[in-house]
Amino acid sequence: MQDPLELENRKRIFECVRGSPGLHFREIQRRTTLPIGVLEYHLNYLVDRSIVTLDKQENFSRYYPGGQLNTEKQRILSSLRQEIPRGIMLYLLRNPGATHGEVLTSFTISGGTLSYHIKKLVAKGVIRLEKVGRESRMTVLDPDKVSDLLIIYRRTFFDKLVDEFVARYVEHGPAVSESKADAEKPEPPPP
Repeated sequence: MQDPLELENRKRIFECVRGSPGLHFREIQRRTTLPIGVLEYHLNYLVDRSIVTLDKQENFSRYYPGGQLNTEKQRILSSLRQEIPRGIMLYLLRNPGATHGEVLTSFTISGGTLSYHIKKLVAKGVIRLEKVGRESRMTVLDPDKVSDLLIIYRRTFFDKLVDEFVARYVEHGPAVSESKADAEKPEPPPP
């Protein structure tokens, strides 16, 4: 029986997907520089043999290495692969229980656009909204799993915010918000 990864193009595609799970078709095409038709043919071949799995959501087809990530991790990674949802999750990891207005101060998008992405993240089961009085507070449902995925795939995001989060996480550990981390910094000795 022929090895499905014997061909160089298939091997390149698989290595791209394995190294950066959750990439969409066009991003794989950019990273491998393969012509669209060639990429489509080989991706379909790999999907048909369950070497790569395909997750069709919204406007994107996202690809994952077969059998390596469960559906929950795939769902989280598909959100992390998008800039605005990733930014929301990073903010909420540092500031659990933040309100819409607090999150909005970190973005240059409209409140409506932020609401749209928050609704998508809630529907995917990545964040939770809790009504507290007149405000809704947001938290990441599984901060440890999200943090682990950010750390494991840090280099594949090409995002300074991810790098800063990972550095802070390594320095202070999980569940440390920015305000807690700042409060834990030792004060300089008096002059």
